[in-house]
Amino acid sequence: MQQTLLPSDKDYWKHIVASNNQFGIDVLKTLAMARPTSNVVLSPTSIFLTACMLYNGAGGNTYSQMAAALNLPKPTEINPWNRQLLNYLVMDKPDHEVSIASALWFGKGVRCHEGFVNNAVEAYSASLYGVDFASPEAVEQINYWAENATKGRITHILDENNCNQDTVLVISNAIYFCAKWEQKFAVENTIDSPFYMVGGGAKSVKMMSKVDSLAYREDDNAQMVKLPYKQSPYFMQLVLPKPGRSFGHCIEYIKNPNVVMNALPKASVALQMPRMEIEFSDKLNQAMSQLGMNELFGDNCDLSLITPDIKVSFINHAAKIIVDESGTEAAAATAAVMENFGMSSNQPVSMTLDRPFLMAIADSGTGQVLFSGAILAP
Repeated sequence: MQQTLLPSDKDYWKHIVASNNQFGIDVLKTLAMARPTSNVVLSPTSIFLTACMLYNGAGGNTYSQMAAALNLPKPTEINPWNRQLLNYLVMDKPDHEVSIASALWFGKGVRCHEGFVNNAVEAYSASLYGVDFASPEAVEQINYWAENATKGRITHILDENNCNQDTVLVISNAIYFCAKWEQKFAVENTIDSPFYMVGGGAKSVKMMSKVDSLAYREDDNAQMVKLPYKQSPYFMQLVLPKPGRSFGHCIEYIKNPNVVMNALPKASVALQMPRMEIEFSDKLNQAMSQLGMNELFGDNCDLSLITPDIKVSFINHAAKIIVDESGTEAAAATAAVMENFGMSSNQPVSMTLDRPFLMAIADSGTGQVLFSGAILAP
């Protein structure tokens, strides 16, 4: 049900974060179900912010579909909330780095509604660029922007076939995260160990290990642990389904890590987890259509508040996450391309992530999930 909220509502964090995190879970579920033996990592925040910018330009039934799928009130209400949330998320902290960037890329001669452009600039800090989409240099420019915005981690968000003379506008967003663990894993404790995959079989991974005092929860479905970053409000949540349980039993745990892991007593945890470097990229058209936004990609698309007679040809998303003994580095970029129609104990609790697991990187202040993933083969 669409929320009815006042612009003066002081709980704007809760509404935006809840919508972002729920949409992120919905996208992760849809993508993971389509590739049940592959890793999926993404940034709910990057996808959501791109969708919010598109939402500012939607009208008619396209607007109604987006409002329902994103569970948002009208853009005039969400834009100031997103502005304040972005300001909070990227505040300078001593030992971590978070940056979020957006951009609008206009084709030659394209005239967009002033209100749409102003909202993108004022609420989402979007930079404005003019490009010639008939030239391969346009894609090169957008990819260079994404690479620069993600410190070299996402080098391609578009390929040469993604833009042509019919391309009118590209909306892009990029997010970068880097933080050190509060307590590092000792490199000398990392060993080769088997990771048991879906459908049988195993692969050798570099398994890190440490014993630490951590917020820990366990129930019939899963073991969960909260790994804090040094002098940072951000943390990583790890969810390991118990034998006989699947991601379907556990995925809701990463929808709101703050609530799931809040006020838990610390336990001594003997944690083993794989060192990881995982990349993921895919078009989001099918996932977003399945979530109720099918008009975005068809000839009935109404983005008339951007410019008349355009539709979204595709939305690309790419993400990368690196986890090692010292900490985490993660990055993601999203591009929407538009074209004209045509528990506590003296003994450590053991938690060994040697089979598929879920993860999220979230902010403890707001609960906003920046990155999430289903890890099947690290």
